Amino acid sequence: MDFINLDWVKEHVKHRATNGHKKSFGHVLVIAGSEGKAGAAILCARAALHSGCGMVTAMIPKDAVTVLLAQCPEVMYTQDQNVQSLNLSIFDAILIGPGLGFSETAKANLLFVLTHFKGPVVIDADALTLIANQQSLIKSNHILTPHPGEFSRLTGHSYDENTRLQQATQFIKHCPSVLVLKGAGTLVAAAENGILQNTTGNDGMATAGSGDVLGGLIAALCAQGYVPFLAAGIGVYMHGLAGDNAVKETSKASLTATSIIGQLGLIRLTD
Repeated sequence: MDFINLDWVKEHVKHRATNGHKKSFGHVLVIAGSEGKAGAAILCARAALHSGCGMVTAMIPKDAVTVLLAQCPEVMYTQDQNVQSLNLSIFDAILIGPGLGFSETAKANLLFVLTHFKGPVVIDADALTLIANQQSLIKSNHILTPHPGEFSRLTGHSYDENTRLQQATQFIKHCPSVLVLKGAGTLVAAAENGILQNTTGNDGMATAGSGDVLGGLIAALCAQGYVPFLAAGIGVYMHGLAGDNAVKETSKASLTATSIIGQLGLIRLTD
């Protein structure tokens, strides 16, 4: 098994075009949040915005709008909860799932995205639970980002830390997606690319919202033109590096997802 380290990232990263504009750097749609979980949508949108894409639109619940505008007025938003009302062709990548809930509307929106959007889709959190029994809809340009519990629901088997490599190998044999199996030494796997293990990150990042930040980061890289496997690999490395840099300034115990976002702007690997 190979590793995602600085040399690997430098080999695969592409630098920003000096004559680029906001449309050439990509447009991310974030479908996230529900009543009581609006923060997930805001974290996703902020992370995407701080990860190099040109534009972010968030489909968010009404109670998130005021906070969103206060924290990141650069993000566009829609309060329309029916994704079929949107023109998906204007987006370069979609992130769906964090804080989404399990309503009929959430199920319908996920189904519509997976069957109508042709670009890369990052499927995270609640969307992973919703898709567990509909894995025939998963395609090679879909990136699944489960933590161990969500991975168990996807596979139908108990997660075993000692055999996670074998479990990931079995999963990608029958599921044509990019798998990001989160945890200490996050695995990035795909049938055509094999399995890589990340070398950045720390246990302070085991905190609420950290996965939302990772989802936004990976979606932003997809929107900038990285193929899903490279977007996932570079994304987990940068996410972990931001967490490692954050704990130089604060304790692991006090690390927050917002702190991780704050460190993304200090990483110049894609400049």
